[in-house]
Amino acid sequence: MTSRFGHHSLLLGTLVRMSILAAILPLIGCGGTSSGADAGPGPLDVRKIYFMFHPVCWQTAGLDPPPGDWDEHSPYSRPVWEATYRKELEVNRLQKDLMSRMKRDEVLLLFPIGDKTPMLELQDYARRTLGRRAILVDRVLKQPPAEWRKLDHPLERFLSEPDLPGRDEFLDGVPAAIREELAAEIREAIDETGAVAATWNPAVLEVLYFSRLAASDIRNEFRKRNLRFDPATTQGVAFGEGFEQCAMTYKQMLAPYLGLQTPVDNRYDLSVSGASFLMGSRFRERVDLDPNLRLYLWEATEGRLVGLYTRAWCRLKDPLLYARIPVQGLNLRVREVHGKLCWPEPAATELGLESEGGELKLPVYNGIRRDFDWHGVVNTAEDACYVIARDMTYGEFRRLLVNARISR
Repeated sequence: MTSRFGHHSLLLGTLVRMSILAAILPLIGCGGTSSGADAGPGPLDVRKIYFMFHPVCWQTAGLDPPPGDWDEHSPYSRPVWEATYRKELEVNRLQKDLMSRMKRDEVLLLFPIGDKTPMLELQDYARRTLGRRAILVDRVLKQPPAEWRKLDHPLERFLSEPDLPGRDEFLDGVPAAIREELAAEIREAIDETGAVAATWNPAVLEVLYFSRLAASDIRNEFRKRNLRFDPATTQGVAFGEGFEQCAMTYKQMLAPYLGLQTPVDNRYDLSVSGASFLMGSRFRERVDLDPNLRLYLWEATEGRLVGLYTRAWCRLKDPLLYARIPVQGLNLRVREVHGKLCWPEPAATELGLESEGGELKLPVYNGIRRDFDWHGVVNTAEDACYVIARDMTYGEFRRLLVNARISR
């Protein structure tokens, strides 16, 4: 799906795409303090880091949705768009409330989107409220050339062909040491995964390089501001837009590159999703299935129940996982974030999911844009795939998903 903004396939499909592209420019300090801010030059030990991604996407686009013949499940249909726009305004209020309540040993990393008035007002509020504890992460986000998606073994060719068109431009400004570090990481991932790596989408390079460079920027900014954190004990929380897109994508690798020993989990109450089936829903809980797997659960309108499996963080070499859900006799549907039906009767062949032996094979969302097969076989592995149920109690639905077998 495309829109007037164009970038990755993010929550708003398009809007958030551009958002990301327009949003991230070289890291700068937030400068400025306020009476309530911690402005002193002395060292400050940080116990918690908040990661706030692209918080004004709908306001950047405006109240009118992109023109088009959208069905009721699309985030671009007028009722869904307008409801999401209003939700963003409320979430921005909650985000400001969080800033006002943050403790003196907590830091906000704000990843902006564009330069419209709502974004600038949020940045200014963060500066005035938090002083040196508000850090604007404004690094340029570089996409690999679109032509690389047509290549066989694109990551291997990226490593082995110095003259690959677009390679020098993509790597421009990346320090030599980080080039070597990430080249070694890519080689290790290829060696460990074998043939699987040949199908990876080169868009993952965008996430990989941005995450590593942003981690370096953040550490440098911490040093400038005399902020310190212990990676073994410091906790992280992520939120923003989209809930299941940029707010997950750009923290997945960033947390381990910062050295954090525990994953950075996402908060839905401080986030916005364009998924139509989450409109008016009540978020129930996040279930930690293991140290690196999460299950998010909602009670939606008209008796619907909604669930989403995700990784808590993901490195390049981590395998794609599947939840195998028993589905016989159950009233279940799977939709991707833009509302397209993926199962049992997919809206398009490339959205189809597999089922065998009475079990649905549902991809666990990893968010790093690696597992999209650009040859058009299946693309749901890259999108957040939500399970939507009817005719079940919340307890029954929860048990079904918690007890599902998860494997490669």
